[in-house]
Amino acid sequence: MRFNKNTVQELEAPRYVQILTNPHTKQVAIHECAETDANAIEFVKPNHKTASVTLNSPVVLNAVLRFFDFPEVADDEVAFAQLKGTSFPEDKTVIFDVRDCRQGVMKKRGRKKGVDYNASGNASAPKHAA
Repeated sequence: MRFNKNTVQELEAPRYVQILTNPHTKQVAIHECAETDANAIEFVKPNHKTASVTLNSPVVLNAVLRFFDFPEVADDEVAFAQLKGTSFPEDKTVIFDVRDCRQGVMKKRGRKKGVDYNASGNASAPKHAA
């Protein structure tokens, strides 16, 4: 789950956050908190300039992914959901409404399976073992 630069800036790059979910309204909120608060997750590392933040916590992903119905995709594709958040600066919270999301499928980024790259960055055919 990736939060873009705007979300990080809206929250003023907090060190710790809580991810809150509401299954009845299908909303996900990210709320600044203290390290000692229940379910606090490290968000931005100290003295670290961050453009975006990616959370890979299985607990968080399981809580959020149950709101989505992603299609099966090919090996070279990935299904995604893009949500726009509503900021509540006085509460140090951004709320995302899953019902208003944009979903789609895109090609995976980065190196492709079965393609080797040499030191100059040029792709070569995959090598097969005999």
